[in-house]
Amino acid sequence: PSCPGRCPRGAPLPPPRHRLWPPWRRSPCRTPPPGFPAPGRVAVGGAAMAGAAGEAHKARGNALLKDGDFEGAVAAYGEAIAADAAVAAYWSNRSHARLRAGDAEGALADAAEVARLEPRWAKSHFRRALALKELGRPRDAAEACTEGLKFAANDAEAGELRKLREVMACASAALALSGWWHGMVSKELGGFMQEFCFLPEGELRCAVYGQELPGTYALHDVEVSAGGALRGGVDVRLNGEKVPYLFRLQGGDVLDLCCPMTSPPERPRSFDGPGYVGMRKGRDEAASGTKELPEGERVLRYLGELAEATESRVPTSDGGAAGDRAAEKLLEEAEGGGTVNSRQLVGAETLEDKAKKMAQDNHVQALRLKYTDAIDQIAQKLLKGELDASKAYPAVAKDLQRALRRLGCGAPGAAE
Repeated sequence: PSCPGRCPRGAPLPPPRHRLWPPWRRSPCRTPPPGFPAPGRVAVGGAAMAGAAGEAHKARGNALLKDGDFEGAVAAYGEAIAADAAVAAYWSNRSHARLRAGDAEGALADAAEVARLEPRWAKSHFRRALALKELGRPRDAAEACTEGLKFAANDAEAGELRKLREVMACASAALALSGWWHGMVSKELGGFMQEFCFLPEGELRCAVYGQELPGTYALHDVEVSAGGALRGGVDVRLNGEKVPYLFRLQGGDVLDLCCPMTSPPERPRSFDGPGYVGMRKGRDEAASGTKELPEGERVLRYLGELAEATESRVPTSDGGAAGDRAAEKLLEEAEGGGTVNSRQLVGAETLEDKAKKMAQDNHVQALRLKYTDAIDQIAQKLLKGELDASKAYPAVAKDLQRALRRLGCGAPGAAE
């Protein structure tokens, strides 16, 4: 037959060297007729050859990756991509190799191409999450894991994605929470300004009236919504007591916190009730301590505020006789840094009683932070009659004696 590619010489076709070669491949001019792929493009049988070449490069890349030659593996997977760029696995493998080689940006670019080629392949989103993790973008990494979970083919894939998402969500929350926050707690809990500072490695600083108390925090069950909002649990531990808060960050500089009002404490499920406090980023500019006041004045103020706290306690069936020395008992429990527990002061309790007494406990703890342990110890001695107010603080002795009587306590030198 004559040359189908319109060979100008009209030369006869030689015998085929391969059974799949079309007639024009055997012509001297090798010019394809209309409708055939241009020279250099994959024609009949070419796809199989390109696939074989790509798989060979991939196998070589796998071997190099196993041997720890990450740069060599990147190059080998690059050749596989050059052979057939439509295979998502080649891009996925190169993303992995680039990440191992320290090229997180390149790994993310390859992972994005994997997701473009195979958007319903869970591994494409997993690769993207790993790259985002290395780039210090935990919130984006958590969202990538959430997207991948939609297409997880089995429990193993789903478990891997959930594990990475949990780690990234907690890391994202730790970054968003870092630094100082301040907010006014509810009147039921004392109505004071509370400040939290979330530091690296789970370290916490709590400040009340300018007095700082060290503690720790731990994040749990953090969720990242589609819009990037964060919600979960944060366990705050101060003076050895753990308080399970519910927190929410919706962007900006507002942190929603809610502490439990039950005993034993259980993490709240919503942001309402007396346990809720809205906190803003930064420190409270108006917050200040009482260190500049004379010692006697500080003791007087402490006793006055303590009296207000004890007068708000729940009445008991004995007409209040059991509460005459409530302040002394509360302070004795607090001695040595222990946690104040007003539940021991009364008998049977309703749920409302428990909530009120928990609020009183928190208020007394805040007062101790505000006035320091030294002032607390002096107040205990006055309440127990171990210290004479008229001799220790003559300038405010009469006011101190009135405060002590208000708390139901006699004191040396009480006569006016």
